[in-house]
Amino acid sequence: MAYSINPNLPKARALAMKLLLMEGLSVQVVANKCGVNRSTIYRWKTKWSKLNENVQFDNPNRPNRTYSQANHLLRCTWRIPTLSSRPRVSPRAVSSEIV
Repeated sequence: MAYSINPNLPKARALAMKLLLMEGLSVQVVANKCGVNRSTIYRWKTKWSKLNENVQFDNPNRPNRTYSQANHLLRCTWRIPTLSSRPRVSPRAVSSEIV
């Protein structure tokens, strides 16, 4: 997908992740509702997982308490920001030795 400056795109990604994780819909259904390809949903899911890798999804200190996935999902970051498309290196850049 090409770089976009659409300010509503992080909100659309958040909606897709909520449909996928909270509602439990399949990837194909979420992709159809959002109007994107399945691989795009998988890429958004990978980015969402990376954003929320420090969120704890279990109760290790209270094993007798029931686990509520809905409560744990409320702690997550849902908006997936658009990353810059600026190139990291330039093939025509002057080497640091010459500079």
